[in-house]
Amino acid sequence: MIFKSRKKINPHNSTDTDRKRILSADTPFAITEAYRSLYTNILYLPIEKKTKNIAVFSAVPGEGKTTVSINLAYTIAANSSEARVVIVDADMRKPRVAKLMGYHVKKASGLSEYLAGIDDKVNYIDTKYDNLKFVCSGAVNANSPALLSSGRMKNFIAELENNFDYIIFDTPPVNLVSDSLMLSDYVDGYIMAVKSEFSDYNAVSEAIGRIESSESKIFGFVLTSYNLKSAAKRGNRFYKYTYKYSYTYGYDNVNQNEEDRD
Repeated sequence: MIFKSRKKINPHNSTDTDRKRILSADTPFAITEAYRSLYTNILYLPIEKKTKNIAVFSAVPGEGKTTVSINLAYTIAANSSEARVVIVDADMRKPRVAKLMGYHVKKASGLSEYLAGIDDKVNYIDTKYDNLKFVCSGAVNANSPALLSSGRMKNFIAELENNFDYIIFDTPPVNLVSDSLMLSDYVDGYIMAVKSEFSDYNAVSEAIGRIESSESKIFGFVLTSYNLKSAAKRGNRFYKYTYKYSYTYGYDNVNQNEEDRD
């Protein structure tokens, strides 16, 4: 079963646990290969312009969107040394990109400071890959929709497109806030994170409708927390294209802000 009614489950306990989901030398081959397949599919998307702008989103918290965003950016950078990649934490309400990547930038300026006019320049942070940088969200800001639709955001996108070949945006859950939709004029399309046996069918349908209402494209879906061994026993045809994470996400209330959740 891919979709299942939401129920109360215990959240993960620590950021260290979450970081184990990020690709590394110890990551099982099936998972790294799944992300290479995702990268290959993106590589051949019918996007005519030089820079490919992609937003990753989910319906509700806990479906793994930030993990997908980071692992996709890592995969592109690791498999194409000539491609310049940047990941932007566009979730100015519950930022998690820096934390999961292992960077302590709690007080570092980022996207919110630039868009608010506090900083004149964007703060790009180096990563373990020479061709990958990231922009942290900066200070938490409840007025993020206005910032994302501002003239400075347009300038920011222009700067990114002049300097990078791939731009990956990690965005908030679309069923809770409108931030992700504010990027519809700037991105080529969206990728949706859906968690096996967690994501609710109606919530996913609502999220798809919200994206489509903005006349944007959904390039595809990444199914997280899928049990490969169980699929193999059932002869499931998705075996080669999905992967398993040994963790659990959860929430008590979809409107509740909780620490360390996508």
